[in-house]
Amino acid sequence: MNKGLGLDWWDIAIHVFVTCCVAVVFSEGLHTQEDVALPMIFGGSALLLGIRRHLALKKQGLSDGLSTGEMAAERIADLEARIAELEMAQTRVAELEERMDFSERLLTQQSHESRTVSREP
Repeated sequence: MNKGLGLDWWDIAIHVFVTCCVAVVFSEGLHTQEDVALPMIFGGSALLLGIRRHLALKKQGLSDGLSTGEMAAERIADLEARIAELEMAQTRVAELEERMDFSERLLTQQSHESRTVSREP
């Protein structure tokens, strides 16, 4: 959780608690404009959480100036490169298996021929 958000569960729990407390206080005091106040409070809380996340990731050195979409695209590109390497390795293993089978057949054939030659008088 700390690597993904830059914040741990405790920070998020405190953020949610404070947001709920502020929402309750404003909803009790503003009965007439309650329809506008609560969405603004929760929207502001989400914005504040985003800013805290950005600062925490920057402090940890995980942000590197990339947005979430750019980080996902970079990760996908890295995974595609790894898949390509694995496919090449699987092709190489298949070729080696074929060579090994061929060598085993040759050795078996030579062994069989040497047995038949040694048995002849």
